[in-house]
Amino acid sequence: MAIPIDDQNIINVLGIQSLPEEQKISLLEKISELVEKRLLVRVLNSFSEQKKKEFEDLLDTENQEAVNVFLGKNAPEIGAWLNEELVKVKQEMAGLASNV
Repeated sequence: MAIPIDDQNIINVLGIQSLPEEQKISLLEKISELVEKRLLVRVLNSFSEQKKKEFEDLLDTENQEAVNVFLGKNAPEIGAWLNEELVKVKQEMAGLASNV
């Protein structure tokens, strides 16, 4: 029985187990950045213009705790969104990897 893609490790999805550690780390960093950017776009799209401004001002302070509190209050579904974006990226990467 096949394991659902959302339960698979991204390294296994991509089939890069045999790559040197440095290359795996580099790829994982790029994938993490992609997921982070997609999540940020999704969060920003859910905010009103006023909330976007508040959020941008918070980001400028580099106070991660305040950012986390703001997101928890204004985007309580962020955890689910993160999982959805990660699954989408895994699916896209699996499709690309199968074509290589």
